Amino acid sequence: MSEIMVSDGRVGVIKAIDVTNVRQGLESIKNALIDYTTSEQVQESNLDTFLFVDLSPFNTISSSLVGILGSVIMDRKIQLLGLCAIQPTVLEVLTRFGVLTEDGTATDFASKEIKDNIGKVVAYDSIEQGLASLNPHKG
Repeated sequence: MSEIMVSDGRVGVIKAIDVTNVRQGLESIKNALIDYTTSEQVQESNLDTFLFVDLSPFNTISSSLVGILGSVIMDRKIQLLGLCAIQPTVLEVLTRFGVLTEDGTATDFASKEIKDNIGKVVAYDSIEQGLASLNPHKG
């Protein structure tokens, strides 16, 4: 079983802790994404939300999680979807399904909503790197 940590506020971090079963861990991440992005705190807030998802424990990804990531991409309240610490096999799947792209443009088969919002998806080596990207004075 895995434990999910969700940090609330303008910046959300979703991270599976102590993943002992990959399937359950992926399901936990998926449920946390749904619960967090559809919460009143996010949907009724006047603040933009920057969301970071730690994918480090996973060397595979489920199609249902890919679908949820597509929904998050289209959510007008989410201004940045940072996918962090992605294993190479997961990166390959996310690229194949058009969640991540090299040039920041959506695949031809993507919906208009995905095409309009694909630029908000960024891959980071770590949660820390993603959070540091929010600092306009870094450097």
